Amino acid sequence: MALGNFLKWVGGGLVAIVAALCLLVQGAYWYGASMLPQRLPQPGREYPAAARELLWRTLGGGDAAISARRLNAFSYAGLIFETLFLYLDRHGESMLPAADLGLVEQTSFAVRDALVEIRRARVAAPSSTSTSAGSNAAALQQVSYDYGFESMALFIRASREWPAERMADFVLDSGDYGRDSASLERAAQAYFGVTVEQLTREELAMLVLLRIHLGGRDPHCAPEAFRLAYAEATQGIGDPKLPALSTQTLARLKPIACPPDA
Repeated sequence: MALGNFLKWVGGGLVAIVAALCLLVQGAYWYGASMLPQRLPQPGREYPAAARELLWRTLGGGDAAISARRLNAFSYAGLIFETLFLYLDRHGESMLPAADLGLVEQTSFAVRDALVEIRRARVAAPSSTSTSAGSNAAALQQVSYDYGFESMALFIRASREWPAERMADFVLDSGDYGRDSASLERAAQAYFGVTVEQLTREELAMLVLLRIHLGGRDPHCAPEAFRLAYAEATQGIGDPKLPALSTQTLARLKPIACPPDA
């Protein structure tokens, strides 16, 4: 009898803890969402299905159709518990997120970067006197205070407001591709002098990987090192369908002035 009462007490305590966490996450979401604009920034264009597919494969999506689950504060709390249990079960081994959650995560990062740039532009708009400089610094610092709450709300909103294809467009249309290219469209022009639609699958794979997996390396200045890094990145993704990087593709690159230590 005593054991039964103890188990009931433990079970009730666990339910209370879960309920409290869900309410806490819901409150955190409302607070974070209050700092976001009613309309989030949008990607500049729609990208070809092949570009979206390659991005999906780099996230571990494999042959499955690109998709993303719709989250709310309670399912987000469930993800916290799931991640915690998996972490403990694997004794602290690092884990890659599911492909759809990786897509939502990258989308929320990209949207947040766009929001930060918009806010910086607004803060910098007044005259740059010493007084305004001080207030500008304070305003930018204020932006960072609630980073966690806003990021969580942005993660949930991105999953609910956009289909997976639109998320992929935003990810492809942002980030650092090198050569002063902040989108896949600009990267296609900077590296090969063509539009995204005119890229071969091999060229497209190289640029999609370049954004996250091969940052900081220019394939023209260090072709062999880049080829090795590309091969390692595709191996880490574990998808044999990603094309190898050929000499012909590297030869089609637009030349640039390389730094002396390249």
